[in-house]
Formats: sequence, C-alpha cells, structure tokens
Amino acid sequence: MAARTCDTMETYEKAEDKSSPIPQLPANLQRVLPRTIPGPVSPQNKGAIDWGWQGFLAYGAQSTVVVVDPVTLQCAQTLSKHRTHVVKVRWRKSRHYHQLSAPYSLTLASADSNGTIIVWDVTRGEVTATLQDGSKPIQELEWLGGVDGSEHLLAALHPPYSIIIWDTRHNTKLWKKSYTEVLTTFHFDPFHNNKMAFLGGGCVLFVEDFSLSKCPSSNGRKFYVSTPRTSPGRISSSIPSSASSNSLTDERASSKIRRKMREMVVGEVKPKNDDVSQLAECLQLAYHRTVRDQLLLLYSREILVLDLTINQTVGIITIDRAVSPFSQVISCWQRDVLFCLHESGSVSAHFRRRLLPLPASPDSDKENQNTWHSDTSGVSEHYYEVMYDRKCHSEPLRLNKQSRAIGFALDPVSEKHMALVLGDGRVVFKQVTTSASHCRLSVSTPLFTPGAPSAPPVPCQVPQSGLKMADNHFGLTQSPEGVNLNMPKTALADMVKPAWALSENVKELGHRVNLRILMTGLMPAVSPPPLVIRMCPPLTTRNIHQYVPRLAAGTQAGAVQIINMATGVLEREFALHTYPVRGVEWTSLTSILSFGHQPLTNSQGLVRNELIYTDILTGRTITLRPNKSDETSIDMVRVSYLKQYFIVVFREDPFELWDAKKLVPLRTMPRRFPRVSALEWSPTSHVKARRTSESQTTEVEQGKHELSVPKEAPQPETSMTESVLNLTDVGDRTSIAKETFVFTDTEGQLYHFSVEGNVIKDGSKVPPDSQMSAITSIAWKSHEIVLSDADGNLTVWDLKTRISRHIATHRGWIRKVRFAPGRDNMKLVVLFADGIDIWDVRDVVLVSQVKSPRDIVKVVDVDWGASDRPVLATIDGCLRVLDMSLKVSSSPIFLYFTKDPIVSPYLLAGEASLNLRTLMTHQPWRSQYSLQFTCDDGFTPEQLISIEAWLARIPLEVKEFLETCGSISHRALVTAKLFGDQGEIDFWTVACYYLTQPALMNSKDESSSSSSSVGSAELIAMDKDSASEKSGTSDEVSLPMSCLPPTYPLETTYNHLCDAATYKHHELERLAIHESKILEGSQRANLGRCLAVVGERDRAVRLLLDADASNSQFYTDCLRACLLAATHHSAQAQSTIKLVATNLIAAGNIWEGVELLCLIGKAGDACRYLQSYGHWESSVWLAKCALPLTEAVDILKRWAVHLITSGSKDLGVCALLSVGGVSGAIEQLVQQHYHQRAALLLAAAQQLHILPNTHTQSASSSLSSHSGSSPVLSGTASMMSFAENIHRKYVLHLFSLGNRPAVSYFCRLMGEKGATLLQELDSLQ
Repeated sequence: MAARTCDTMETYEKAEDKSSPIPQLPANLQRVLPRTIPGPVSPQNKGAIDWGWQGFLAYGAQSTVVVVDPVTLQCAQTLSKHRTHVVKVRWRKSRHYHQLSAPYSLTLASADSNGTIIVWDVTRGEVTATLQDGSKPIQELEWLGGVDGSEHLLAALHPPYSIIIWDTRHNTKLWKKSYTEVLTTFHFDPFHNNKMAFLGGGCVLFVEDFSLSKCPSSNGRKFYVSTPRTSPGRISSSIPSSASSNSLTDERASSKIRRKMREMVVGEVKPKNDDVSQLAECLQLAYHRTVRDQLLLLYSREILVLDLTINQTVGIITIDRAVSPFSQVISCWQRDVLFCLHESGSVSAHFRRRLLPLPASPDSDKENQNTWHSDTSGVSEHYYEVMYDRKCHSEPLRLNKQSRAIGFALDPVSEKHMALVLGDGRVVFKQVTTSASHCRLSVSTPLFTPGAPSAPPVPCQVPQSGLKMADNHFGLTQSPEGVNLNMPKTALADMVKPAWALSENVKELGHRVNLRILMTGLMPAVSPPPLVIRMCPPLTTRNIHQYVPRLAAGTQAGAVQIINMATGVLEREFALHTYPVRGVEWTSLTSILSFGHQPLTNSQGLVRNELIYTDILTGRTITLRPNKSDETSIDMVRVSYLKQYFIVVFREDPFELWDAKKLVPLRTMPRRFPRVSALEWSPTSHVKARRTSESQTTEVEQGKHELSVPKEAPQPETSMTESVLNLTDVGDRTSIAKETFVFTDTEGQLYHFSVEGNVIKDGSKVPPDSQMSAITSIAWKSHEIVLSDADGNLTVWDLKTRISRHIATHRGWIRKVRFAPGRDNMKLVVLFADGIDIWDVRDVVLVSQVKSPRDIVKVVDVDWGASDRPVLATIDGCLRVLDMSLKVSSSPIFLYFTKDPIVSPYLLAGEASLNLRTLMTHQPWRSQYSLQFTCDDGFTPEQLISIEAWLARIPLEVKEFLETCGSISHRALVTAKLFGDQGEIDFWTVACYYLTQPALMNSKDESSSSSSSVGSAELIAMDKDSASEKSGTSDEVSLPMSCLPPTYPLETTYNHLCDAATYKHHELERLAIHESKILEGSQRANLGRCLAVVGERDRAVRLLLDADASNSQFYTDCLRACLLAATHHSAQAQSTIKLVATNLIAAGNIWEGVELLCLIGKAGDACRYLQSYGHWESSVWLAKCALPLTEAVDILKRWAVHLITSGSKDLGVCALLSVGGVSGAIEQLVQQHYHQRAALLLAAAQQLHILPNTHTQSASSSLSSHSGSSPVLSGTASMMSFAENIHRKYVLHLFSLGNRPAVSYFCRLMGEKGATLLQELDSLQ
C-alpha cells in the first residue's frame, strides 16, 4: 500500500549514448518487474482457492499461487516457488489481537502435490517457511486460531492418514498423529476447540480430544451413513427433505426424497448390510458454522444435515434432475445460509426456513408402534424438521470442458461477495443483491431486511410460531446523546433477517425482499499454451512519453493477446486467425504482424497461410496476401530495425520483401534463390547509407531530417525503435534509407544483402563453418553476430576484429537466440528444448541457467521484457518475468505498477495500520470526527497517498455513518469490518449488543429473583396456548425504559454468548427436532432428561412412556416417568431426592443426579456440580435454560474465568460482557496487554452510563460528557485510578504508533501525572 517507487530504468540508460543528455523520466513511466502472469488452471488445482478476512482472493494456477484484489479486479501478487501443482491455499486467520508485536500482515499457506507446504509473506512475495513430511499431495490445510497464541499454527493432512500440527514460526512439528483409516479431508468444529471431523474411506471419523499441547490419544469414533434400520413402513416415513423452491413438493417427490434419508451408525467395523451408503460418493464434509453440533455432507444431488447429538439426519437439501449437480457448499456464519456451487458454474443460496410444526408426524404409524396418547394439543402430534428454501439461483455460465468451475470462495466479512475460478483461468465475481418484494402467501419463510424503513402495511400471512421479536437492528431503548445507530447495510446479516426472528406480533415487518445473485466482475486470463510471444520495441528517448511495455502473445486458437507487462493486465485480445498463430512481429509500438497456417494435411506440404496486420489501438486489421492459393508454410517474418521493410520467409519457397509502411510487396525472390534457415536484420547497416544520403541533401532537407531523426540516432549501437509519430516521419524518406540483413541457407552458408527501395543487392558470402551444423537462429547487435545450430553450438562473430568464437553448450537444439535491448548490453538469451541460458557475449560468460523440469516447467518461448528482464512463456500457460539470475519471478506488491492502485491496511507498515485503526475508531482529541489525515497524525506522505486511496473506496453510506455516529462501540464494529479483523468483529458485535441493553448491566443488582431469563425475548412455545399465556404474563410486568428486553438477539453463531431467552429458544427448537426423530437407548434417555431439566416435564413424561415395551430400558423409563409426574406436585420428597442426587453424582452418575436436582428446583446446585466435574459447557447450557438471571450470572462468571485461565481469553472477556461484567472485562483486557481495546471499551461503557465518567470537566471529557453512578466499581476514586491506569498504558501504545496529537491529549487529561509522562516521552524522541 506504500507509494510506488520508480527507479532509474536500466533499459533507458543503456539505450542512449553516454554523451546524450538524459531527459527527466516521466512520473508515469511503467517499469517491468519480476512477476508471473497466470494462465489456465489445472483440474489438479480444484479446491485450491480461499478468500481471506484480509480482503484478498488466492487461488492455485498450475504451480503458481495467484493473489487477486477483488476491488480492482487485478492480480496483486504471484508466488512461484512450487515445483508441482498447487492443491491447497489458505489465508491465515485474523482472529488474534493485532498490535505491534502481531501487526496486520498478509500471510498465506499453500501446499502442492509433492507434499511441500510453503508459508508466504504475500506483501513482499517472500517465503517465510517451507514444511514437508513425505512426497504425497496434501489433502487438507487449515490455520488454527481458536486458542490464544495459536494463530501461527497450521494443521495439514498428509496422506494416507496422518495429521500434523506445524509451527510456522520455527518450522517444526508440534505433533503428528496417524490414524487407521485412509483420510481425504478434515474440518474443525467452530464451536468446540477440541473437536474435528475427518472424511475417510466409507466413514466419518470424529475426534473429540484434539489439543495443541499434546497428540490425541484416541483413534476417534467412526460413523457410517446408512438407511434407517427399521421396517419398510418406517423407512418410507422418514424425515422429508426441505423444498428446493418456494412451494411444497408433491407427494410423489417427497416419498422419493424420504427414501434417500440417512442416519448415522456408529461402529468400528463397517456394517455388512446393503443399506450402507458409500461415503466415497461424498464430495465435501463441513461443520455448520451457524448451528452447533451439525455437520454437512455434500453429495452430487443432495446435502445431508446431520445432528451429531443424536447421530441422525435432521434435514436434507435436494435438487431436481434438471438442475446441475452440486460441486461445493459454503456455510455462512452471519445467517443460517448455505451457498452452493453447481457444476454448471451457477450459484444457489439456500436459507433456513423458520421452524414450524407440520400438521402430522410422518412417524405416526399406529400399527407398528405403541404410542402413549396425551392431550390432543400435545406436541407429539406435531413434527419438526430442518428445512431450507432456495431463495435465489444465479444464471449458469456457458462453460466448455476446459473452462469448468475449479473453485468457489465467499468473502468472509460481508458474505455477499463471491468468486468463481474457471478452468481457463478466468475469475468471475458475483454479488448477492436485494430488491423489494410484495407480500404474498408462501409456504417458505419470507425474507425481510432488518432495520429497514417500514413498508406500506400489507396483510402478510405469516404462520404462527409463538416467538415475539421487534424489528430494530441494534435496539437502543434509550439512545445516548449524539448517538445515531442506523447501521450501514454492508453484509448479508444487514440485508436479511434470520428466519427465527420473524413473528406474528410484529405489525410492520419492514421491507420484504427478494434476492438475486448477479455477476459484478470478470478478470481475464492468458490463453492456454503453447504461446508465441514477442515484446514490443524497447524504450528510447523518442518514445519515452508514449512507451507502454506491451507483449503480443499468439495462441493456438488463432487469437493474439496484448498484455501490459508492467501491470500484468490483459489489455486487448484479437480473434484474427482461423489457424494457430505461428509468430508475431511488431511494426511499431501500436501495430503488429501475425501469421499462421493450417496444419499439414497433404503429402506435398502445401497449406493455406494467413498474414494479418493489426492496429492494436483501433482494432483495424488488414489481411495481407489474401488471394494466395496453397503454398508452403510461412516459416518466419522479420521486420527491419527502421520498421521500413519486413521479409516473409517460407519453408520451401523463396522469401518475399514487403514495404512495412504501405503494406505492399516489393519483391519476390526467384525460384533458384537459396532456402532460408535463419534470418536477421542489421541494426547498424543503415548508418553509412544514412550519412551518405544526408551529405547529398540541401541544408533545408538536412534540417528537416534532423527533426525526425536526432543526431544520436545514426550511431551504430543506438536502438532505432521509433514511436508511431517518428516512424511516420522516417517513412517519408525510405527511398534514401538503406538497410541490410543476413541469412543462412540450409547448408550453413551466410549471405549478406542490402535493401534500398525495392532493390535488393547481393553482398558478401561466408562459407559454412565446419564446427557448426544446421543454423537455427541468428542474433545481431552492434558489431556482434551470433549464430546457433541444431547441436547446441554458438558462434560469435566480431565484425570489427573479424574473430569468431565458439561456445559448445551440449544442450541440443537451440530454438532461438535474442539480444537484450540497451546500449552496451550484450546479454544473450538462448532457448533450448529443456530450458534457457543467458550469456554475456562480450566476455563469453554464462550469466545464469535454468533447466526444465529440474528448475522450471518446460519453456515454449522467450523474449526480453526489458534490458534485464527475460520473459518466459511456459507450458503451464504462465508468462514469467524473471530477473537476470532466473530465480525470482515476483516482487513486493508496493513496487508493482498497476492500472488502479492496490490499497489495503494490510499493505501498510505495522505502526501505520494500527494508527489508522485508532483514528477511524475514536478521535476525542479532535473537535469533530474526520477521515482527513495528515502527517501530524503519524503517517508518512507515501502512506497518506495510499490511505486516501483506500478511504475513497469506502461506500458513502459507511463514511456517513462513521462521521455522524456518536457510539464508540458501533464505530469500532464498522471499522473492524472495514479492516477484516475477525477478532475485533466478534468482540465488538458482542459488546455492541450487551452495552446497549441496560437490563443486562443492572440486572445482577436486583434483589428480586425473577424466573424470566436474560433479556427476555419470549421463548418458543410448542403450542399456541402456551405462547399466549407467556405473552400475557410478560405484558403484565411494567418495566422502565432502561430495562426493556433486547430487541435484536445475537445470531446462533455466538452460541453461549447469546442472551438466555434467545439461547433457550434455539435449544427448545433443537429438542423439538430431536423429539420428532426415532431415538433409541441412551439417546432417548438423554432427550427425556434434557426436556425435564429445561422444565418441559409433560413432554418428558410423554417421551418416556412412548417407549417400546420390548426395550430393555422400558421399566426404567416408566419409573422415571412416574418420578417426573410425582415430583411435579410433591414437596415432601425434596430432601430425599437431593440426597439421592448427591450420591449419584458422587458415584459418577452425574447427569442422573443433575436431573434429580433440577426436578426439585436446585438447578443452581446442579450447575455448580457440573462445573466442579469439568462439564463447563453443560453448566452454561443448564444455567441459560433453567436458571433465573440472578443465579445464572454467578455460573456464567465462573465459566468466563475458566475460559480465561484455559487459553480462550477473548471468549472469556465476551462472556464477562454477556453478564454485565464490564469492569472485569476491561481488567482482563489490560492484563492481556490489549490496551486499545480496553480503552475503547471503557470509553463506550462511560458513554452509555454503564461506568461513571472519571473527569469532572464536562466540556473536555475524553470519553463522555456525562457522569453517573457505577454499578460495578465502588467510589469515584477507585474508578479514577482504574481509568488512569488504562489511559497511561494507552498513551504508551499511541506513542509507539507515532500519534502525537492523541498522546498530548490523553496526557493533558491525566493532569500532573500526564504532564510528567509527556515530558518523559518527549525526552525519548
């Protein structure tokens, strides 16, 4: 992101005479740097694509890693150290806290089919670590980051069954675990740091003891997927699938889908029945990122949603036969949405349908089961399932066999932008957009935009669910002064509400929307190999202001691509030929000659040739030799150095001489003329002729001639390449300019000819050299002529000294030799069948060498991009610009010349990016918030240029929000999204929700014990009567404005951090789904226990009495049902039950004892028992589902402390926030040295009156202009000391960033101590 530097170009220095005055280089001069321009993608690159939180897209193209800027649709970086195909690429996660010791950086890991893993510093294009264990292809790659200090650890699956945790800082293994099954991929559970799943040969392997500190001891649990193991009637009545459209499927389709349903079967040995599904057909395995304990299995025509609690399928997404098969699925984290890639290149979006009861359970087979019948309004008559609606489907792409979709990636920050890499190397960008929709009756869940202005009232027919929600996005019931919370809609979560947030009590649901997936961008690629390449004429003083380093590439499809070698951008593509292009030559900076011919089809060797002139600026084409009949093929075309003539050489026929200006043939040589094997024009032969002509002209003509050709041009070594304007002037005097060329015949004899007008004069002849075989190529520069032959020999002739030198390379056929441009630059590139050499002809020294396939893939053509930049066209379709050592093919991003600047905070220096984040989040030292920054803020001029370019691309809606919003927490959240900082996004999302809910912050000081849960949004009710009953109870309680319940709960992605009402709502949904399934044994017992614990005793009794009499647990279930029914009305047995529960827990039967304690209202004791036995998540589940707020706070605080001490400090701080422990959260942030986050959280809490203001000055308060009582800290003095400590450390942090105004401001607020600190800091400077 730093400003580009333009060094003095070596090409320019060498192209001019030493005595010539060097003009000032133009500011926009485009410099060619080492880089790789990617081409087609191999099928072996499938799945090697990743869109990082940093905002860049990376994918594998053959053996090259390509980094793309999705904003400008440009290739930002290419990384070429792999020797084989890249099979995986992964960006490092950004969940860790960014500070000077861990600044923002672009770190990428890539793995190839040879088992090599390379970790890259993408900004500099350098390798930071190389890891390898074996030589087999890496099956899966994933960065860790859920545990503190694990952001540098990398998990890799090495075939056939080993997983290794690599430490990329020290290039070492933490541990290696080998399993017993052949594994193909793995995925980490996003909700549990100790769980992961492998997809193996025919099974899914679950590991529940994953740890960074030690290798897992167990071999995991194997699960197989099979059809239901019940009677045919039960099979046919399995759970139906979700609809793929907005309408119900017909009964026949539903029955077919139901027969496809699967359930998980656990076992170490694969079942031998015929019902087992072959998991070899499974295309992908992934944990659900929004719903806990759910796994997705992708097949070609269906997606199974597995619930790992009951080991059964709870949902299925199928597609019609007319729809293209699935290829990949991505689960979103902001909303319960699945984006699916199809083989046709189209993308479909499947949204979770709101959980609603079906009219009757498909499992109600009265003849095959004994059912305990309850009241007609019981929940057993309802059937619940997970269903998804296909809300939108993009248009399919027109793809052939070579351009099929290779990979699909989703922007993790917005989750509405997506990228698709095709086999031909093109990258397609798509975006999810919304449009207003009229409300109409629909079975599927409608989509609504959160927080949108309410639409005109329309009688929407929404099914009843019992859930009460309001329609505010971040619902501040009492906004502080100056706070504007109209959040910008930049992500999927801002566009669409979650399905469960819709309810019948909301009168104005906001704008109802439809979704569309539209293509927003396309990044082209170089055509498939092999290519013939030719660089445009080199840079000179005449064309320095018009020069663009363009390369022409002829393709096998008959097209010619014009590529800017400085920017790496494909500028133009011309479909010129019907046959493969055999060669390209430049006639000026803006015009080319290309030729091709049809393949040989007859024994006479006659073909139809094509020779076309093209103006690349206008696209005008002229076909030369249009009416020629079949003839021998064109072997080469050579354009003279003054661009006056060009020669067309045929394989068996005499060559033709053409006028390059008028595009007319001047002469065709006679039949007996020697056949040409190699030909080259002289760069010096015209000089004497030009001087002789000038001596014969008048002074007026001489003056005119000097206007078109400067005095330094006739010097022998000067490059005579002209710009378009200058070539026109020279063309007027072609009649007096004589040029010469040399060629060799098939016997090796060298001929010298001169051309003047249409007259060709024979010169000297040199007999063949006895040490040379058939001549293949000639290069001529200055007074040196180099000839190459078919045996790998080079002959260098010095025309001045008349001395020849021989070089034997012993590398076989030399296909091409070419001198580098520039005065006194006698470097020569030599193309062999197995690589290239670079020689210094003057000293006859080998400069560098590269061989294929040892060092590089096969090279098909070579040219010079600049005086020290050889350009290689390789067989993998890439164009590689190398340095003179032939080892470096990439450069730092900030050095590249690009069409549009590539800017990002991750490309800034560490101090600058952190300082920018600080300034965008909070500016109390300024009278008004502004996004205009200067060098006084701690930036360099180059950094300011990049920052301004980056800020200019921020959407206007976001800019207006940042400038007008007074809420520190919400501005921090928006800034985190702009930076793509995953850790900051998670933290401030939780902080924004709980800081704006006063009820949560003051609730723990309430003396009354309420049975309602935290922030009580109404719980889901399984029947309409209970819902209205709870609603009526809630309406009777009159709460002040400051204690209103939350109106927009967190998404289920945050799991245990959700408020208790929302949490319990989702848990009851989960239990309802489980209750609708056919459970046996321990699963049935666990479900009954959970229902009893959360207060659903009637449903638990009904479940227990519904057991099969033949079941071995039948008697125990009946006794448990009697116990539940008895304790519901009896208070005398509580002491006995408590004693029994305590004994059960002591004996190891923890959950049995917990169930008994909950039956007698001792859920708090049950939670503490669970925590003491290490069941922390279970205690949180029980506290949120069964405890009142006052008791739950203590349990959750203990859980937060456990998280902090066990390595999950960020989650522990968020857990403290969820129970109102703001001061405790700030203290933990300070202990972790998260000084900026601590200071901002303190500022946000004071602004919202959660913590008292520490400053008495109302006008100059740094964090808030209000004061209030502290519910957390006792006394103003302790609060002032608390804040002073935070400010002191924050000042030191700001000082390290170079932000002088902020340092001065906070030091002034600290009074005398601040003044002393400021003096100390000044002395350090």
